[in-house]
Parts: sequence; C-alpha cells; structure tokens
Amino acid sequence: MESRKAFLSSHLAKAKLESKTLSKRSRALSWFRLSLIIALLLISYWAFQEAGADEWLWAWLPGIILFLALVQWHLKVRASLDYQKALASICEEDLAALEGRISRAAFAYRAPAAHPYARELDLFGAGSLHHHMDRSFTLEGAQALAADLMDPPYADWKERQDYFSELEANPDWTLDYRAQGNLIEEKPKVKERLGLWAEESFTAFPKWYWLPMVAGIAAVWYYLFGLVMEPSPASFQSFLIALTFNLAILGSRSKVLRKQHHRVGQVSDLMSSFTLLIHKLEARGFKTKYAQGFLAKFELKPGTSAKLKELSGLLSSLDQSANAVALVVLNGLFHYHLFRLRRLEIWHRNNAKHLSTWLSGLHRFESDLSIVNYQANHPDFNYPQFTATPHLEAQALGHPLINPAHRVSNPLQYQGAKYIILTGSNMSGKSTFLRSIGINLVLAQLGTKVCAEEFKTYPFQLLSSMNPQDDLRAETSYFQAEILRLRSLLDRISEQRFSFFLLDEILRGTNSDDKQEGTRGFLKQIEGLSAWGIIATHDVDIAHLADQNPNFWAAYFESQVIGEELNFDYKLRKGICKTPNASLLMKRYGLIPEGKS
Repeated sequence: MESRKAFLSSHLAKAKLESKTLSKRSRALSWFRLSLIIALLLISYWAFQEAGADEWLWAWLPGIILFLALVQWHLKVRASLDYQKALASICEEDLAALEGRISRAAFAYRAPAAHPYARELDLFGAGSLHHHMDRSFTLEGAQALAADLMDPPYADWKERQDYFSELEANPDWTLDYRAQGNLIEEKPKVKERLGLWAEESFTAFPKWYWLPMVAGIAAVWYYLFGLVMEPSPASFQSFLIALTFNLAILGSRSKVLRKQHHRVGQVSDLMSSFTLLIHKLEARGFKTKYAQGFLAKFELKPGTSAKLKELSGLLSSLDQSANAVALVVLNGLFHYHLFRLRRLEIWHRNNAKHLSTWLSGLHRFESDLSIVNYQANHPDFNYPQFTATPHLEAQALGHPLINPAHRVSNPLQYQGAKYIILTGSNMSGKSTFLRSIGINLVLAQLGTKVCAEEFKTYPFQLLSSMNPQDDLRAETSYFQAEILRLRSLLDRISEQRFSFFLLDEILRGTNSDDKQEGTRGFLKQIEGLSAWGIIATHDVDIAHLADQNPNFWAAYFESQVIGEELNFDYKLRKGICKTPNASLLMKRYGLIPEGKS
C-alpha cells in the first residue's frame, strides 16, 4: 500500500509542478501574440503616416507566419497543460480511494430485478463494487464494466490473470493512457450515430462532375492570374464568373454535404482522442495471449490509428463548411469540400463497417483498466485458483469494500457437505459474510484478485436471494416476491455448470411455522441438485439439519454482552448460535422498556 501511495504521490507532485510551468508558458505566449499584433498595427500606422515607409508593410508577412507559429505552439502548450491536469486528477482520485473515499459520482444504473445476484450483492449504486472499481472516462466504458460484473468471462480466468498482471506491471503506461482518455470530451450517443452512419451509403458526386470541376478550377486560376498581372474590370468580372461557377457546383451537392455534417459533424476532436488511444495500444507491444487475442477480436491492429486520424481530419473539414469565408474561398478556388467529401466517401466505403468494432474495443479496454487499477489499489489482494470440480476454500476471506482497518477476515472450507447453514444473532455479520463470498466469486471470475490470502474455487453460477422486493404496481406481495425469486433461481440450475446459492433468511414474509416448514422443504429440494450454497437464518431449528444430514454443516456468528455493551467479533465458528440479541438491541435503542423482553 505504501508503495502504491508513493507512486501516485510522486506523479501527482510532478503533474502539479509541470502544470504551473505550463500555465506560466501559456500566459507568456498569449501576451507575446497580443504584443506581436499590436506591433504590426503600429508598424502599419507608421508606414501610412511616414512618406517612403510603405515598405515596412512587408513586415506583415513574417509577422503573420510568426503569429501562426505562436498559435500552434500555444495549442500544444494548452494540450500539455490539460494532460497534466488530467494526470493530477487521476492521482488524487486514487489516493483518495486508498484512504477509503470515493470522489466520483456513482454510475447511474440499476440492475434488472431478474438478475441472479447483481442487486443482492449491491453491485451498483453509491458505495457499490462498480462505484469502487470504475475509472472509465466514457459512459460506454462504465457500461462495459457493468456488463463484466453481471456476466464475468470466467472461462478465460487464467489468461485474464496474466493479462492483468502484464498491465499492472507497467503502471506508468496505464496512468498515461487513462490521463489521455480523461481528456475526451464525451458527446451523447456518438457510437450510435457512427453506427447508423456506417450502415448508410452516399456518393460525394457523380463521376461526370470531374470535368466541370477541373474546368472550373483551371478557369478561376487562369482569370485570377490575369487579374493580378493586368487588373481591370473585365478581368475581375471574368474571375467572379469562374468563382461563381465553382460555388454553383458546390451548391448542387450542398444537400449531401449538409447531410454528412449532420450525421457525423462535430466529432472530429473525439475521433482525434480515440486515435491517440488506439495508437498507444498499437505501440504497447502486448505479450500475453489474452491481450493479443483482445486486439485481434476488436481489429485494433497496426494502421488502425492512421485510419481514424484520417477520419478525424475529414470530419474537421466538414466542420469548416460552417465558416462562410472559408466556404467561399476554399471552394471557389479549389473545390476543397467536394474533394474532401470524395475522400470521406472512399473512407466510408472501406472502413466505416469497422468503426463500431474499434470503439467497442476501446470501451472494453476501459473496463479492463478499471479492473487493473482496482487490483493495483489493493496490493493485499491475491489471485485465486480455479478447479475443474466443485470446490470452495479460502484463507482470510474478507469483504473487499470494507476498509482494511475495520475488515474482519475468516477462513472457509467445504469438507464433504454441500451447504452451510449459517446462524447468528442480529448484526453479527451473516449478511456481510454472504456478500463477501459472492463479491469475491465475482472478482475471481473476472480474472482479477480477491480479498483473501488464498482462494480456490470452482467457477460456480452464482444464485442469490437476499432482499426480494414487493411490487405494488404488479400487486406482488413480499412473500410472493420471495417465492418468485426462488423459483427463478431454481430454473437457472444446470448440470453443465454447478451453481452456488447465497440465501439470506428466506421466506421471512410468512409466519414462523410456515417459514420453518417451507425452508426445510426448499433445502430438501435443492439438496439433490447440481448446486452448493450457504443459507443464513435466525431459526436454529433449521441448523439442526446438520445433525442428521451429511450434506449440511452448521456455522455461526455470535455476539457478547460485556457490561452494558453488545460486542461483535465477526468470527465464523462451527456449530449453532445460542445467543440471540433482538431484545437487547431493542432495549438499547429504547424500543422496549428495561426489564422487559
């Protein structure tokens, strides 16, 4: 942890120092440009006032060249400044995360109620696993991480572990990539717009347009040369006619130009940012099998960044069509936008079909970087191992979202029995323990590290019922919601892949006798299925199933009363809890009078 803090603190200090230097340089360049323009204006004023000084007007030629060079220099300085600020922001966010603080807003997403575990494990929302992990810089990146959490790619667990290790081993590169990504000015539904554009076809202009276009360019430059050599109203009139002819040709294709600008205009900067990110991936030189397969799957091969760079330039040309002066001058003299439109047509025909794949790859990589960053911020976590047959064993298993200073870890090992019946007093840690198991199973199947010293597991299908909700609009009672939830989980069980149940106080929506009988019946129902699990309950009679049935064993958490205080050690013990504390808690909060129970 200290090594990670030192790394981030060092980069934060460097980024802040560089930002100050670049800010000063940016202000100096702004003043220099202003001073240059004022100097040129003063020279012009003096040249017009002083006889024989008109030659000084030639100072505008080197002056404008110098001014344009200063503009480009200033743009580069501003880009570097923005990068350093993004880098500093990333370091500050991760340093806060190391202290248990989350600075960014939670991803606005609610998992489907039918999902087998997402809501029960609190994968989304403030303080959730997604909230802790997410370092994406686009909405699609956050969505890709959400998709991974809800359907982890467990089949590639070993290759993904190697891949994440490769990325984690070069923190400078990942930090640089994320800083560059954070400069993206996200625009709504860009991927959808580009997808629709890719499905359409268009023609810049018919082939026979080449003849009048070439003739128009030749004419306008012929008459412009004549106007310069021998200025006269006739030569000027001829030049205007040629210029108007060229603009008329452009006007005949203005509908196509406007349509393309409407489809994909104003995203040239975004394409430029994506170009830089793909170029970094091309130059990274990945060694692991998974990384190479990832790049191949999303067609992120050498040369892709050059294609996107060309598209960015073409889209920037479309944006320039909104400038009236540029439109008249560039098209009257060169047919600039028609030629650029033609290049866009060729690019569209050859590459547009790949756009969605390229962008999907970038967004998936965002998800992977979030995962890598999460494991880098938790150096006490370890990679799990997977088994081909059902197995679950852990040493020092803890809840990954609990601050290490307050986290209590426990061993866990299934020996013979398929189900643990977990009892315990209120607030003793049963639900947290279930979530610890569930979230670590999700992390393991993601291919990342888990909150345990050792963790060996089969890639179970995770099934959970911990907090079913009633639905007044659907006229669904709490008890009916529980029944429907359990039925949906049973329907997911398959012999092809063992399942793992996480059940917390099922059938709580009915009376005690019904609850006990129904719970026993449900446990007998799942006992013979291709599933393991853990069932938390307050009903100690249910736990006595372990006395008679080798498929079940009992474990518990307990509380202790020391003086007038109720204490919890959150340690898992073998056996059945015998220390209920509901009345003690109610007395503590003044819900029942002292001496009553």
